[in-house]
Amino acid sequence: MLGPADAPIEIVVFSDFECPFCKRAAAELKRIEVGRPGRVKIFFKHYPLAMHVSSVPAALAAEAARMQGRFWEMHDALFEHQGDLSPSLYPKLAAELGLDVARFAKDMASPEAAARITADQADGKKLRVDGTPFFVVNRVPFLGSYADLGARLDGMDGLK
Repeated sequence: MLGPADAPIEIVVFSDFECPFCKRAAAELKRIEVGRPGRVKIFFKHYPLAMHVSSVPAALAAEAARMQGRFWEMHDALFEHQGDLSPSLYPKLAAELGLDVARFAKDMASPEAAARITADQADGKKLRVDGTPFFVVNRVPFLGSYADLGARLDGMDGLK
């Protein structure tokens, strides 16, 4: 989770690290979170699309970083290097983030990391996620693009 646990607005994003729209949505979510300090909490759910061959390994890298408390930093780095996602990139990013690279490699290959991604995908299927990014705001699926999200939040009580 990014943001305080008691924030009145909860945004869940189903995302794919190889999706260019998800990269833009990540930037918009950061803008939303920074612009509404203490009012928004953001949860990331993995929803790697089958057409993106690097999306599952990238998700595993993010989960391995999460196991060392650095999910959001790896999240940002993966989107920053979206055009270069490859097996050689992940340990390099882990080292740059100050992670234990040996543990990172072990965690990336762990059943726990894979299970978390599978669980996120199952959550998405229950919500009938059919593409990424997909948002749920205060437990209600958001119908609109990432570009509409900030404006919609402006209309919610207490956020203007």
